[in-house]
Amino acid sequence: MNYEFKIIAFTDDPQFSISLSRECNKYGFSLSFIDREVEIKDEIDGDIISVVLLDLNNYTENPFDLCQSIKINHGMPVFGILNQFSKKVQEKAKEAGFDLIFTKKMLLRSIREVVIHVSKE
Repeated sequence: MNYEFKIIAFTDDPQFSISLSRECNKYGFSLSFIDREVEIKDEIDGDIISVVLLDLNNYTENPFDLCQSIKINHGMPVFGILNQFSKKVQEKAKEAGFDLIFTKKMLLRSIREVVIHVSKE
């Protein structure tokens, strides 16, 4: 199958991962779950628009440091995802360079629209 959009996810949340897989499958988006930043280079394909999702609640590494590193080393859009919205975490994420912040529920409900928007950028 030829994909036009790929989501590379860093999350340890099994329920969210299952829901994200269903949504990506529904819309024909490629999805990869990885554990380390060095794996990103294996996931990048020049013909596919890619974004990185970093779980701000369920991931073992510091997502703020990881975001900065991904931006510097790969120049990719980075989206933060939260279990529940927090103004404090949103501010910290913005300072770290995250492009967008979503609750997991909000992202799952609007993933198609987000992909369309990113694809046009």
